[in-house]
Amino acid sequence: MCCCMRILIDDVRILYAENVQLAKTLMKRDSPKEHAENLKWALQMLYFNGAKWIQLCRIDNYPHTNETGSHMHIYPRAEIQYVNLTFEEAEKRIKRISKRILKDHFNKHIDFGGD
Repeated sequence: MCCCMRILIDDVRILYAENVQLAKTLMKRDSPKEHAENLKWALQMLYFNGAKWIQLCRIDNYPHTNETGSHMHIYPRAEIQYVNLTFEEAEKRIKRISKRILKDHFNKHIDFGGD
């Protein structure tokens, strides 16, 4: 299998507050032989609780064992939820999910703007 990819966005961090950030990674595959989807991407919303960064939500399309397609990892559960999302749709969804988690679990209100 080919593992050649062009990096389009390399772990760019967007701060929404001093303790809330979104990490973005986006790569373009050079060969469809590696994976059916042309883009490989990940979005990860993080919250700093004063001691460590906690993953609120991660949405990506990285393959898991015998599974492909976009999926979500949502705080505090460990299971994976498969969803059919594009990179752009995932960014809207991660903001909406993270806003709810911050409010319900950490009593924080963050305006992600345009969500």
